[in-house]
Amino acid sequence: MSNQPTQQVWIRLAGISGLASILCYFGAAFLPMPDVFTRLLAFAFGPLLSISFLGIYRSMAPYHDGPVLQIACLLGIIAGVMVTSMLVVQIGNNMVRADLLSSAETEAAKESIKLAWGAVNRVQYLLDVVWDIFVCMATMLLGLAMLTNPRFGKAWGGVGFLAGFSLLALNLHTFPFAPAEVGSVDLGPLVALWMLGVFIRLLFINESSRE
Repeated sequence: MSNQPTQQVWIRLAGISGLASILCYFGAAFLPMPDVFTRLLAFAFGPLLSISFLGIYRSMAPYHDGPVLQIACLLGIIAGVMVTSMLVVQIGNNMVRADLLSSAETEAAKESIKLAWGAVNRVQYLLDVVWDIFVCMATMLLGLAMLTNPRFGKAWGGVGFLAGFSLLALNLHTFPFAPAEVGSVDLGPLVALWMLGVFIRLLFINESSRE
């Protein structure tokens, strides 16, 4: 019983940081705002996601602290690192490209810059696949861990596993290109929406446990 206040703190931390990470994800992707704020949201997404997975582990571990949950949350923490690496490379490449194009004096120079950028930019696309691998595996395993967790159960766990599996299968099918590059559907928002639901549920769980 002495650990109850600590568990409530971790549940609240997982919910708040996770909810903030998803809002950063959608905000950076879809909201029109000055570039500096877009970068701020994009770079905050990964660290907040890593913190949320640590909080998820601490909130679920009292019920069943098995290897599936441990590996899921470890992969989720690494996924936060990988998506930050990808976004830093992506945004930095785009900024350098814009600067070079604005200072280019001839059309030939601009075409050379675009050609070089296209080759270099392939790195961030491949880092995007690395991020997808880690977050999909984390989602799948977390879904499996939820199947027997009284705070979530089969519905939450099943949807999470299927969402992670579908996104991973689609990425491997279109590799080395992202699904959106080849005109396929991007299931990333589906995983993000499932995670959003998980984080909101954690906040409700925390509030109900305090009553």
